[in-house]
Amino acid sequence: MNNMNQMFAIVDIIMLAAGLYLMYAWYLLHFKNVIREGVLVQAGMAKKCKDPEGYRKYMSPRLLVFALCAVASGAIGLYSDFVKPVNSILYLGFMVVFFTVLILFVRYIKKAQDLYF
Repeated sequence: MNNMNQMFAIVDIIMLAAGLYLMYAWYLLHFKNVIREGVLVQAGMAKKCKDPEGYRKYMSPRLLVFALCAVASGAIGLYSDFVKPVNSILYLGFMVVFFTVLILFVRYIKKAQDLYF
């Protein structure tokens, strides 16, 4: 494995780990009604939420989609790095999907902050 492949593998591991952490944040939000500070809102903002139930209903499905995209993107990358190279069009296509979902997710977070805080 050359240096470039090692770099991609590290990025894929980070993306998979971040996706799993986002799944945990979704679980807390969806089932435990806990707004995870540092992921969805800035530290200290969760207590200032005007409508926690509305926020949960608004952000929970969006967080799940983002988390699943991150997990899938990291998993596809790791599979491509260590098992068998994946078609580059598929790999790049999924990266485009991930970054599109990322941009939309950031917009949804900003909108939710305006609506619920």
